[in-house]
Amino acid sequence: KRHHIRFFPAPGGGSDKSGNVPAGLVVDREITSPVEYDFYLQSHGGLLGTSRSAHYNVLVDENNFMPDDLQRISFSLCHVYARSTRSVSIVPPVYYADTVCERAKHHYDPDGGFGNVSDSASVSTTAGADQAETYRRSFQQVHGNTGQNMYFQ
Repeated sequence: KRHHIRFFPAPGGGSDKSGNVPAGLVVDREITSPVEYDFYLQSHGGLLGTSRSAHYNVLVDENNFMPDDLQRISFSLCHVYARSTRSVSIVPPVYYADTVCERAKHHYDPDGGFGNVSDSASVSTTAGADQAETYRRSFQQVHGNTGQNMYFQ
């Protein structure tokens, strides 16, 4: 959603009660990239002010979705976010990933003895496995009752 594109209904065209374009609007021509597969999706109704559409960039499509199908799935997913009774602006897996990253700081201490590791240094397979194991041990254990649940909701 970090873009400055806004969509407005055409004069005399359909708009929602707040004056925004209706939810479900997809723009995949004219203002999108000519070489990449991207689209804008207005997946939620605006409550106040001008709503901002989400800009989706499809990097890899291993399922060979047709563009309309992928846009329809994205719109449908915006209606199943567990924390809201209304549709949300971006697909819930993105919200969940953001929440997990935000809460990860409570499970990992970056100064917890992992040491100084360079991104550019070459590492043998054994040393790499040792570093990965040290990194894994740096995470605090999740309580057994919440380990298989989406406790980050």
